[in-house]
Amino acid sequence: MYPLLKINKQKILENTKAIIKRTKKLGVEVTAVTKCTGGNLEIAQAFLDGGATSIGDSRISNLRNLAPLACEKWLIRMPMPSEVNHTVAYATLSLNSEIKTIRLLNQAAKAQGKTHGILYMLDLGDLREGLFIGDGSPAKAEIEALVLASFAKLDQDFEEIAAMTNISLRGIATNATCVGATIPNAQTFGAFFKIKTMLEEKYQRPCEIISGGNSSAYYLVDDETLPAEINNLRLGDVILFGRESAYYHCYDYLHQDAFILDVEILELQDKPTYPVGEIGRNAFGEIPSFEDKGIRRRAICGLGRQDTDTDHLFPLIPGLTIVGSSSDHLVIDVSDAETTYQMTYQVGDIISLRCDYVGALHAATSSYVDKIVINQLI
Repeated sequence: MYPLLKINKQKILENTKAIIKRTKKLGVEVTAVTKCTGGNLEIAQAFLDGGATSIGDSRISNLRNLAPLACEKWLIRMPMPSEVNHTVAYATLSLNSEIKTIRLLNQAAKAQGKTHGILYMLDLGDLREGLFIGDGSPAKAEIEALVLASFAKLDQDFEEIAAMTNISLRGIATNATCVGATIPNAQTFGAFFKIKTMLEEKYQRPCEIISGGNSSAYYLVDDETLPAEINNLRLGDVILFGRESAYYHCYDYLHQDAFILDVEILELQDKPTYPVGEIGRNAFGEIPSFEDKGIRRRAICGLGRQDTDTDHLFPLIPGLTIVGSSSDHLVIDVSDAETTYQMTYQVGDIISLRCDYVGALHAATSSYVDKIVINQLI
């Protein structure tokens, strides 16, 4: 059935191996992130076969699906207080910054007869999750005061966590480029490494895991400037799509086309390119703009914004252009493909579209899109 998302396991395996070859050289282990595949078990196994040491996901339901895998499983979004029981049941480790939630995890782990691992999340300036500590550079007085308060809070939290019987503080973690779009560099981690020293010297606890971020930090691996203290990265985007997420650089040693979305043509008609009548707002409240290109041949396909973000789809055939979408329909101009490349389309034909991270994320988690894992280089 269509639309159909094809996930190429072989290309993802090759990407994983190529990335692990480079991270291993720097002493960095990889937690491979499966959320863009909806927690697909086959792809998670490909990550492990390629050399990843653990699997990460932001949804408990996906981690439950990955339970058969013999590896550590990380909940990479901080647990909701309401899901601590499931967090302990299905995740080896979770990322945390709220002592209230850590207390609840300790209680849940005690009830289940387990020890639950945590990484304490620290915010270096991206302003998403984590206790704010900044990047260690001089800042305005109000920010310096906030950082001082954060270090005092860390002292209190670490002391309380050390006394917990069923929580193991295994290290620290941070993130970048997700909300504030801050790009990590070798100088970003100044304050981050101070916390590592605090744990090891003041609290005499080994900082087993120093997780330095996501795919936005991969460029530091590629050019070998990642600080030596970092020994873990949580990578999804760069493995699945062959590009790092700080500068959107694509690597020639990685595949960028592991996710292909096939859509079926419902209608094929010649139509004007400028609407007839007064233009107001479309189905999403937007006021669109149009360029009059005369009469063009348009394919209406069975896919829309309810299924994925259509701005993040790219036709594989030269000459095809996505010109618009509604909740259930995707409009593709096929005129140039038919005249320049001698393509002939009919109702019922399939058009293939490459997905980037956003396009694949939505398609993979939509119940209206069928999914299939293929295992060949095509």
